[in-house]
Amino acid sequence: GRAIVRNPKVFLFDEPLSNLDAALRVQMRLELSRLHQELQATMIYVTHDQVEAMTLADKIVVLNAGRIAQVGPPLELYHYPKNQFVAGFIGSPQMNFLPVKVIRADAESVEVAMPGGSALRLPVDGSQVAPGDALTLGVRPEHFVDSEQADFVFHGEIAVAERLGDHNLLHLNFEGVDEMVAVASDGNRRVAVGQAYATGLLANKCHLFRADGQACDRHYREPALFG
Repeated sequence: GRAIVRNPKVFLFDEPLSNLDAALRVQMRLELSRLHQELQATMIYVTHDQVEAMTLADKIVVLNAGRIAQVGPPLELYHYPKNQFVAGFIGSPQMNFLPVKVIRADAESVEVAMPGGSALRLPVDGSQVAPGDALTLGVRPEHFVDSEQADFVFHGEIAVAERLGDHNLLHLNFEGVDEMVAVASDGNRRVAVGQAYATGLLANKCHLFRADGQACDRHYREPALFG
């Protein structure tokens, strides 16, 4: 309050909500957003909470070990992360990462061997990768789809099921993948631990990262950014 009455040009917030409980944190986040709209002042907001960054920011600067990893509007970082670090930081739950190998590549697309051996062609710039390269495929939990709609289908088993009301967050074991894969599903769907489960990917929703962690540029234009 004392800072606001002085009408400063710039505010600096250093993790102001970190010591609040969950409900109060949400309430204060809304108040800060309203205050920003009302004052129309520049606010520099330091946080380790990517939800705060996504909901409050006009522009996000992601730092990794003191270096700038990417700068841009929240949705740009969500849909077009420049590297695997940003991809894993932005989004809740975080992006899944799966090991894949390049079968063939050119500037228009990359075909990869998926865990289990089947192939998937991704609309990304493959000009900096070559057949045989070990890459990392990224897919967000919310971007899995029913197998009937998918470009690639996984068959796995539910290891953990988190029922969140409007949706379920399932943690699945897939053949050829060491870590569990998080998948968001319809909350009305009945699920149980140990149940066999099929889910799929859309090629245009996938991300591909080189061995150095840098992203292969996606060609797909997301409607949320490009209309």
